[in-house]
Amino acid sequence: MNTLFTSTVVSIGAMVPDFLNENMLILFNQDAPEELHDMAVLHTKSTHTEEIKPGDILLLGDTQLQVTSVGEKANETLQNIGHCTVKADGSETPQLPGNIHVAKVDFPPLEVGLKVAFIRP
Repeated sequence: MNTLFTSTVVSIGAMVPDFLNENMLILFNQDAPEELHDMAVLHTKSTHTEEIKPGDILLLGDTQLQVTSVGEKANETLQNIGHCTVKADGSETPQLPGNIHVAKVDFPPLEVGLKVAFIRP
């Protein structure tokens, strides 16, 4: 198993449950601009060593979600500002450049202290 990205949730914005109901999770580094805090899950910075690709796994705590597609800007924004939009719809074609799509499942409950990681099995 190869860890590509690892961080810890430090804040969950007020709008996050609404996005989760739409099978969407918005991630940003904890130093994101204030206007993004309500809509995002903020996390500690992580060094992102390799590009995330389809077939990799997103870990949210103990929950494993298989990556099905990755937008062409998602790795760059994850590296630079800790940002990506995770969509749990199983799409094999990214809808937007910053999207990472994962298997169509419900996201687990989120809480401060939850580990977030992308791994390659």
